[in-house]
Amino acid sequence: ASQTAAAMPIQALGIFVSIIMAIGSSFAAMNTMYAAVARRSAEIGTLRVLGFSKPGILFSFLIEALLLSLLGGILGCLLVLPLNDFTTGIGSFVTFSEFTFNFRITPAIMLTGIAFAVVLGIIGGLFPAGAAARKEILTALKQS
Repeated sequence: ASQTAAAMPIQALGIFVSIIMAIGSSFAAMNTMYAAVARRSAEIGTLRVLGFSKPGILFSFLIEALLLSLLGGILGCLLVLPLNDFTTGIGSFVTFSEFTFNFRITPAIMLTGIAFAVVLGIIGGLFPAGAAARKEILTALKQS
C-alpha cells in the first residue's frame, strides 16, 4: 500500500505532462494546417470556381489533417519501439527503497497512441479547415 501511495506523485506528474504535450500537439497540428491553408489559397479559390462546395473543401482539409496525424502516430510508435522492455528506477527517500519501472509497449498501447494522435490531429485541423472552407472565391484568388 505504501508503494502505491509513493508512486502516486509520479503518476500525477506523468498525467500532467501528457496533458501539456497533448495541448502542444494540437497547436502544432493547427499551425501546420493553417500554413497549408495559407500556402494553397489559390488552389482553394480554383476549386471553388470549379464547383467544389464549402463542405467538400472542409472535408478535404480534414482528411489531410487525419492522414498527417496518422502518419505521425505511426512514426512515433515506430520510434519508441527500441525502448520496449527498458527498465529504470527511482529512489524513494520516504521508504529508502527503489521503485523500478519497466517500459512495455503492447499493441493496445500502440493503437491507443495512434488513435490519440489522429484525434488530436483532427481537433487541430478543424479551425484551419473551417477557415479554408469559408474563404470567398475572389479573396482566395487574390491572395495568390
